[in-house]
Amino acid sequence: MVWGVRKIKKYLEENKIKTVTGKYEWSTSTIDRILDNEKYVGDVIMQKSFTENSLTGKRKKNNGELDMYFIENNHEPIISRDIFERVKLKKRKILL
Repeated sequence: MVWGVRKIKKYLEENKIKTVTGKYEWSTSTIDRILDNEKYVGDVIMQKSFTENSLTGKRKKNNGELDMYFIENNHEPIISRDIFERVKLKKRKILL
């Protein structure tokens, strides 16, 4: 069974599953980001963002200013790599 982000959104909302901020209304863009997030398979990309100003604590997205580091199997995954990769393939096919 293949579900798109709208069907996932509907499922989450109908089943009263809260977002990380405690709301019951899900954004399709949030769901899409979750499906792309390498952390769920136990990997991590270091320095996606950085503190631009240490006095204000303002963070900035790293657009090549600093090196990024990919660490595979950094922590315990919550989904299998196979499922994660299949989702990426399905999403790629939809976008093509």
